[in-house]
Amino acid sequence: MDAYSSGEEVVVKTRKPYTITKQRERWTEEEHNRFLEALKLHGRAWQRIEEHIGTKTAVQIRSHAQKFFTKVNGYLLTLVYMFKILFLLF
Repeated sequence: MDAYSSGEEVVVKTRKPYTITKQRERWTEEEHNRFLEALKLHGRAWQRIEEHIGTKTAVQIRSHAQKFFTKVNGYLLTLVYMFKILFLLF
């Protein structure tokens, strides 16, 4: 038995459109350093990191963190492959 045969109405939820409310700004070195400090202190508690940095929103911080973790993981994978190659050569 499905929703259509029971006579019940199916409600499809739609997402609200994404709107940019603020111009994108580059992270300064100072903001990034505060981000790293806050990450060590608070883990992934985005609201606390937002308070620690003071100039970025939680959404901006999550986006920055996602890019940062992707970059760090890329560096680590590169190092692992380099060590494997070096190990095979010797």
